[in-house]
Amino acid sequence: MPTPESEQFKAQKPTVPPTFNGVNFDDTKAFKAAEDAIIREQWVGAMMTRLVGEELGKCYVREGVNHLENCGHLRERYLQLLKTNKIKGTKFLQQNYVTKQDEEMDLQAKVHTSNQVAKINQARTTEPVLSTPVTEAGESKDAPVSRSSCPAGTKLTGLNYLKSGQDPIALKDEEYPEWLWSCLDVIKSNKGSADDGAGDEFSKSKKQRKLAAKRQKTIEAQALASGNLDALAPKIPLQHQSVNIPGDENSSVEHNIEAAQKREELRKAMRKERKANIKEANYLKSM
Repeated sequence: MPTPESEQFKAQKPTVPPTFNGVNFDDTKAFKAAEDAIIREQWVGAMMTRLVGEELGKCYVREGVNHLENCGHLRERYLQLLKTNKIKGTKFLQQNYVTKQDEEMDLQAKVHTSNQVAKINQARTTEPVLSTPVTEAGESKDAPVSRSSCPAGTKLTGLNYLKSGQDPIALKDEEYPEWLWSCLDVIKSNKGSADDGAGDEFSKSKKQRKLAAKRQKTIEAQALASGNLDALAPKIPLQHQSVNIPGDENSSVEHNIEAAQKREELRKAMRKERKANIKEANYLKSM
């Protein structure tokens, strides 16, 4: 007794016939549905061949020497299924030369080549529909450009973080404060500040050491071109200078701020020297 088909199994069954006849190849959805139906039928035929082969083997074992007479119907059926049921895919069915019957089916479904050519010619002769409306004479073509990427009334899905709240709705541009349009502007730093951290003369990387040497040569060339010869003179590092750091308990606020800045500069210089010494020691150990 065959097993009854469930609703889930019936829902997965293809709803189109397993053929490309009457299918518009420009319609991707219809083409894929027909392709899935064809491949499904080929696999069903292959499994049917497998089942008949298993029954034929059981019959050979059961009948013994009488298998030629008692298993003849299964043998003929198995040979017939081997000839017809093969998984070939769908590429061989997508051919340019079709039979007269297939051509008549395509004409009835209006997916024949002649229908496609007629549709193209009709699109050429009809007046095109412009996505942007054409302005009349004397009207200005310059429409106000929206500053927001979301038109007014758009539901901003995913911005709500309250349990009982709702997603906000986009407003018009003039309803937002003016500072909102400039809060994401990036302040570009000058080139000199960007090059200060480029390269490291104590790095293990040869590329970083070359960048540090190149940066130092550029600084010396700029100083020489500007006529500032004092900049080329060797300077004592800040952490090696014996100077008194400003800062008194009863001094003004400006004086204390300046003292804090001097201490921060000294701290950074000492930290940079320690990092350089550690890198140099690690580099020498690795040699």
